[in-house]
Amino acid sequence: MTENTDDLSDSKSTTNILNFLKNSFSIYTAFVLFIFALSLYIRTVLPYDAVFRGGIIGFAADDAVFHMRLVENLLENFPNKIWFEVFTLYPNGQIFHFGPLWTYMIAITSLILGAGSPSLELTRTIGAYFPGIFGALVVFPVYFIGKEVFDRRVGLLSAFIVAIMPGQFLSRSVMGFTDHHVGEVFFSTLFLMFFIMAIRSVKGKDISLADIQNKNFNKLKLPGVISIFAGIAFGLYMLQWSSGVFFGGIVAIFIILQYIIDHMQGRSVEGLCFVSVMTFLAAFPLVLFFFDPRNSFTSYKYSYLHILITAGSAVFFLLLGLLSIKMREKNIDKIYYPVTIAGIYALGLIIAKLFVPSVFSSFQSFFSIFQAHTGGALTIAEAQPPTHQMIFGYASYPNNFGGSYPGIFEFVSTYYIALLAMVAIGALLIFRKWEPEKAMFLIWCFTMFALTTGQNRWFYYYSVNVAILSAFIGIGILDIAGLKDISSRFRNQVSTPRSLQEFLTSDLPRHILSALIVAVVIMVVFLPNFNVASRATAGGTIGSDYYQWHESLTWMRYNTPDPGLDFDAIYDRPLAGETFQYPDTAYGVMSWWDYGHVITYFAHRIPNANPFQAGIGGGTNHAPGASTFFTAQSEEAADEVLWNLGVNDKPGSRYIVSNAYMAYAILDIMGVWDGHDGGDYRTWAVISGQEQPIFKQYWYTSMEGRLHIFDGDGLKHYRLVHESQANPNTRGGSEEKRCKALYNMLYDGNLQMEDTGYVKIFEFVDGATITGKASDGTIVKISNSIITNQGRLFTYTQTATVENGTYSFVVPYSTLGPIQDETNFDTRPTGPYTITAEDVSKTVDVAEQDVLDGGTVTINIE
Repeated sequence: MTENTDDLSDSKSTTNILNFLKNSFSIYTAFVLFIFALSLYIRTVLPYDAVFRGGIIGFAADDAVFHMRLVENLLENFPNKIWFEVFTLYPNGQIFHFGPLWTYMIAITSLILGAGSPSLELTRTIGAYFPGIFGALVVFPVYFIGKEVFDRRVGLLSAFIVAIMPGQFLSRSVMGFTDHHVGEVFFSTLFLMFFIMAIRSVKGKDISLADIQNKNFNKLKLPGVISIFAGIAFGLYMLQWSSGVFFGGIVAIFIILQYIIDHMQGRSVEGLCFVSVMTFLAAFPLVLFFFDPRNSFTSYKYSYLHILITAGSAVFFLLLGLLSIKMREKNIDKIYYPVTIAGIYALGLIIAKLFVPSVFSSFQSFFSIFQAHTGGALTIAEAQPPTHQMIFGYASYPNNFGGSYPGIFEFVSTYYIALLAMVAIGALLIFRKWEPEKAMFLIWCFTMFALTTGQNRWFYYYSVNVAILSAFIGIGILDIAGLKDISSRFRNQVSTPRSLQEFLTSDLPRHILSALIVAVVIMVVFLPNFNVASRATAGGTIGSDYYQWHESLTWMRYNTPDPGLDFDAIYDRPLAGETFQYPDTAYGVMSWWDYGHVITYFAHRIPNANPFQAGIGGGTNHAPGASTFFTAQSEEAADEVLWNLGVNDKPGSRYIVSNAYMAYAILDIMGVWDGHDGGDYRTWAVISGQEQPIFKQYWYTSMEGRLHIFDGDGLKHYRLVHESQANPNTRGGSEEKRCKALYNMLYDGNLQMEDTGYVKIFEFVDGATITGKASDGTIVKISNSIITNQGRLFTYTQTATVENGTYSFVVPYSTLGPIQDETNFDTRPTGPYTITAEDVSKTVDVAEQDVLDGGTVTINIE
């Protein structure tokens, strides 16, 4: 009989496939790569159309656009980068604290892909992709941490959860969110991954420091290499975020605790000592390269603190290891070891407090990251403590559903699952077996959770912990259901198609139950998360007001005087105690601090305040700044703020940029920054049977209200020079008509019910004086119709009473158009001013030079 070779071939192929599936490494590798691809798809493919739209690459506002500013400047000056920024915080400039790694990675990638001369479009495209790529790469260290601390199945599920989990990590790792946050998560997780591997590499091994003297490198090779990689990852993390030194503190807590436990139980600490010293020494050269002694011991700049945390910690851990060795050799009572460590620690604090207070302050600042902010800083969205709504009402916190949790379902959210997992791991460590890698993992998780209780921004770090903790619980549940046993029996029993059939039918009810449990996990974990994640990323990272800001600030760049500084140059940091000397042509742009970076990046102009919460002013002393300016209750008070910020006999700001969000949503927040009570600005009232928030008069009489809501009507030194299109479908813009209607109803106003420019640019000018003779006691009115670049008309008016036979107005608008090298305004009067006194009316033109220089125009009304 002739054999059917096709059947034999098919059978052989099927057997080969089964053998491949039995190879757990291949299976897990394939799954992890699939998860990476899925994560990359969510973060880059889905938001692509939202990011690359209208010929503009849309970056998230605030820090993301400023990172691109740094990248583009670096490419002009490679390899030198900005460390002191003159295009922010006028009139001081600002020492820069952003880590250099993110900037260099994007720039070097651009140079490579651009063959040494990348175009601006290529650079910005690469910058847009970077957060999505790094967000997807996080699945690899997450997988290995889950695998090293627990097992491969936990690692795989951890990677899967972190890839699709909604929340702050997802929102900060989407294409266009080119901030350093996703890099922080990647490199900190990579650091912990290698350090946990290093811990395991010496676990139960007879490694001693004598092996170094004896050149027993074969014994030390594996833990040494892994430790060096851990140190490099730690160094890269600190170069990603200068304040990342705090992560060294987390690891140090574990090292000291493990030293004490090992010593008290009579075990050698030399393996852990070797790993710890190698790790922190490996990080040292990276931070040393960017160390600047002028930064003293500050944690947010590369300073002596970074040297202390790396090289200093390596020496400290070596000394503690040698101390343990000597105490064991001399049979000194074990209790004296932790007592000695505590004494060294206390003595160090006392010495620092008395003789090196900057070191003590840095130590205190480590604990300040656990604290909630107060005052105006509490209004920063990411710095607020988490609320119930943040955790369960929407996807700010990593959770299973990304939406509201109905009742009892809150208890199956990852918030509670993660807490349960930490309790379970702690119990296993205490009551079953102490395992160093699990202890390190638990200390890390608990610290990150503690950080989230003070500020919700730490959720994007804690997402990694939540993913692994949730996976630990999830796999535990599957094991209880018998899935682990099924997997083991599959590997042992299945090698041919027939054995596969026998395996499936041998215990069918159990297999069906396991399949149902897997299906439930997919329904609870995958589908809701993937659905929410897909919707969350599809819109990209830009705000709904992005294009209004881009248009307005691009107009500012090309239609306002050059500040006399080279945007592509690098300027030296001033000497200690000195300030940067701006040229006479330079000027500031006043806006709320949120918008400082977009003013720098899009307009190439110098904001007075920026998202580093610099230039806000206010507080109990009402220091001059953005908050004191915008909440000023008179034009004179606002003028005083600008002059107090000035240098070179000029005010500190020439232009004021406002948007509808400032005018209709956050004026009370500005007031809180300036030390006011938020209740001064809003209250609640029942209107048409419904309780609604009401804007109080303080809201309308503030400088921001006078400028944006009233278009600067009646102001002497502020004129509208440009406005964007209206945007009633975004933050603040949706409140414009309601705010105006309330004013008309409650305060007898006559505001037009229309949507005006979302972004408005005003210019601060001396103003031209119009004066003349008129009859005493007569009320004189001056008015003009102003037409904006959007074709919108509004009326500018002032009134005055004649005294001693003379009237006088100071007006900000020129009727004869712009002049060369000054503001090329496209919002202007439709004709001359009209001056009316009783039944006499006259018209008068005002030249631009008179407006800029405070010139005088005389016209008598008799």
